[in-house]
Amino acid sequence: MPKVAIIGGGAAGMACAIAAAREGAEAHVYERADRVGKKLLVTGNGRCNMSNTDIMSSDYNDPEFVQEAMNVLPPESVMAFFEDLGVLAFEEDEGRIYPYSNKAATVLDMLRLGMKEAGVVEHCDREVRAVAPLSRGGWAVAFADDAVEGFDAVVCAVGGNPSRALLPSDIAFHACTPVLAALKTDTTNIKALSGIRVRARVYLDEEPEDLRDAWLDVVDPEFEASYQGPEERGEVLFRDWGISGIAVFDMSRYVEPGQMVFLDLLPDMEPQDKVDFIWEQSMAHPSRTAAEVMSGLLPSRVARAVVVGGGLNPDEPIIAEQEAVVLAMVSESFGLSVRGIADPKQAQVTRGGFATECFDAHTFECREHAGLFACGEALDVDGRCGGYNLHWAWTSGLLAGASAAHVEDAPEGSFEGLSLSSIEGLAQRARRSTLSGHEGGRDQRSGGQRSCGKGGFRVAGKRGDGARGGEKGRDGASRGQASGRGADARDQRGKGQNSGQRGKGGQRSNAGATRSNGGNNGGKRPNGRPKLNLGR
Repeated sequence: MPKVAIIGGGAAGMACAIAAAREGAEAHVYERADRVGKKLLVTGNGRCNMSNTDIMSSDYNDPEFVQEAMNVLPPESVMAFFEDLGVLAFEEDEGRIYPYSNKAATVLDMLRLGMKEAGVVEHCDREVRAVAPLSRGGWAVAFADDAVEGFDAVVCAVGGNPSRALLPSDIAFHACTPVLAALKTDTTNIKALSGIRVRARVYLDEEPEDLRDAWLDVVDPEFEASYQGPEERGEVLFRDWGISGIAVFDMSRYVEPGQMVFLDLLPDMEPQDKVDFIWEQSMAHPSRTAAEVMSGLLPSRVARAVVVGGGLNPDEPIIAEQEAVVLAMVSESFGLSVRGIADPKQAQVTRGGFATECFDAHTFECREHAGLFACGEALDVDGRCGGYNLHWAWTSGLLAGASAAHVEDAPEGSFEGLSLSSIEGLAQRARRSTLSGHEGGRDQRSGGQRSCGKGGFRVAGKRGDGARGGEKGRDGASRGQASGRGADARDQRGKGQNSGQRGKGGQRSNAGATRSNGGNNGGKRPNGRPKLNLGR
């Protein structure tokens, strides 16, 4: 029976522990906080948006890696795991899946019960500082109190902003930044709009001057179809410091400080229809001011901001069709300069962490260090709002736990006499490490990049009729495709994945490549995917 340490008691860590224990491992969860699952209680505004019925790999920043994992464990199998735990789920608008109780505590309670029934041992208020491979096999885990224990396998499930020093230095690491958050922007044009909500298309454009010139020359009916950058649709809330709302949260995954983010305030109207409406209303009501005409389309304060943004006097009538073109153009490209994330502490997830290219997407084992695994937000994988990030936590945690349970036991005596001083470099890394064994994260930005190593569920209720925000094309890996990890995959992440019309795709393939074992440390297992025991 292999002894497995799961570092972190968040969503991924708890799923991992249950999977490992059900596969016969002696599973230990180490959590820095006073109890496991604290962060889970606040997800989905306390309701726990568990998953989404429209999950696709292209909803993530690393679609190829995610697709390979989903080929092994498709979304319906993840939800079957929760049904087995006793969690009844239902679906809301935009495919969001919640527990029928509408309480995140239900999900946490069932996960903790599942751990107890499987024999998982919880260790709360226990902080891990670093792990290191042992020469005879297995892994040493160093704790904040300078204690060191030995394990046959270790799973890093520490959540966002993992400490770079936690794992061996030859595992590539990408610096962490907060995403899925409100944006702080220039407020010159929106000072009077705080508290107003609008439905909008939010997008980026690399060359806004070209967009503006095209509008002023001629209304281009192909403009929206030709745009290839990321975009989202949904509610936008103006604040006195910038913009918020789910569409803005999703766009925060792509935008950088200094870029312009644009709002199409009339997302359901074609460009020419906007011009025609504005000009026809101006001719039909010649005494109406520009602000009054635009108030027929937008909230009055937003209408006035659009007119001012177009360089026109809001208190004077529209006297030329060219002015109608200008107002239509501004309503479709209401631009704001991004200063950055409004409050990093309020970000839902972080982008960054340990590089996915260092881990096998079928088993989540490190390619260079057998017996070492990582899952959840500790890996550089993030998705859009709507249950996607929790779904990734469940998927990666279940696969990592099932895989870790099948490592070979370290030779007898491997764990005797362990101490910080007995393992080269462990004490130094433990001192550098400031975070581990904690489901949340700290706001640290150290790191950088380096090469890697040497070389079907029950639904109670029906889906609402609400339109899905941000209709997206799927040029990356999609539901019916198992993509290989191309050499240029990293260069393409976050670019052009969310434009155009979203296709539904076919069924997911459950075929995939056989995993390969890498490294020369820790235990080994036979080649092949892990056998995942979703039931008890």
